[in-house]
Amino acid sequence: MGDRLLVANPLVAKLQLLISGVVAVGLGLVLGIFVFVYPQTGRVSQQTVTVTATVPDHGQGSCAGCAKSYAGSLPQARDVPGYKSPISLLFVGDIMLDRTVATRIRQANDFGYPFERVGNLKDGAFGKYDLVVGNLEGPVTAQRQASSKTISFRFDPKVIDVLKSVGFDALSQANNHSLDQGWSGFGESYRRLYEAGLQPFGHETLDDATSSLIFLQKRGRKIALLGFNITSNPLDRKEALQALRKARAEADFVVPFIHWGNEYKDRPSPAQIELAHWFVDSGADAVIGSHPHWMESIEAYRGRPIAYSLGNFVFDQDWSVETNYGLAVGLILADGQSELRLFPVRLDKSRPYILQGTERMARLKHLANISSASLGSAILSGGLKLTADRLAAFGGER
Repeated sequence: MGDRLLVANPLVAKLQLLISGVVAVGLGLVLGIFVFVYPQTGRVSQQTVTVTATVPDHGQGSCAGCAKSYAGSLPQARDVPGYKSPISLLFVGDIMLDRTVATRIRQANDFGYPFERVGNLKDGAFGKYDLVVGNLEGPVTAQRQASSKTISFRFDPKVIDVLKSVGFDALSQANNHSLDQGWSGFGESYRRLYEAGLQPFGHETLDDATSSLIFLQKRGRKIALLGFNITSNPLDRKEALQALRKARAEADFVVPFIHWGNEYKDRPSPAQIELAHWFVDSGADAVIGSHPHWMESIEAYRGRPIAYSLGNFVFDQDWSVETNYGLAVGLILADGQSELRLFPVRLDKSRPYILQGTERMARLKHLANISSASLGSAILSGGLKLTADRLAAFGGER
């Protein structure tokens, strides 16, 4: 009996070893299928996807229709739970459609005359954008009213179809000319724009949320635009703060569009800088400015872009070199990140067009010279890429 056990034990050991090998191979096959096959077919993937946007080819010659793919911007993990796409906005400066501009429109017999060199703003020479925003420097009314102002603007209602067709989504009326045709003219302008699908926002003298704030939605994101005019009266910070709080509570992104500063200057005043920083500290993701008729410096504060003045976009100030230049900016907003793309423009008899080649580079060098030295290389490359600091805003971090 004892001899049989001595013979059987080696056989059992070999059998156990064989079984272990089979099990190990089986487990290896199962693990291999899980590791190499499941990620290709499973519902959750950790791949990182690069968001693709477009910017124009800034080579020589016309840029219309030459937008090219611009990869490497704002990388996001698309399938990670909670992922949301970035939103892109194009901002342009002051748009004035009266006076000599109106004369040129009549002479051309074409209300689209001011935009014929830029075409569609949402999907054209500037690239592709979800939303297009500008400052409409006056009201749209059927009749001109008597005014005590030396300069009083009024735009023909036929311009509305053109503004819509070139891609505008929202137009600020927070400027020193929105009441040129009185309060009734302001109301008529607001109604006409709104009924045409153009979202007006802002007021010449009021800073409350009802007057200043609108919400726009795109790609499942909500953006708040706030219009404030500080050229006619000081900002009511109490009202503005309430508007900012409402915007921050309800929107993914908050962008004030401010009419401010001193005319014909290329740098903001200390008061503008302090106010811009206050807007960021109060919840703004970016700050865009207009009114001086000149392009002013740009800044990055707490990882948020500030463009102090975009200058003119459509105007008739032919008497000055600088008033015939402007700046359009492409603002790309993602969670905790942003880009500010820079498009120097020039006005040809009130018609803006994107600068190319050496003239473009000369304007970017000028912008770099009047802005912070730390931004110089980024400005010369055509734009900033920023990561925002965390701010304790309204009782919670963002």
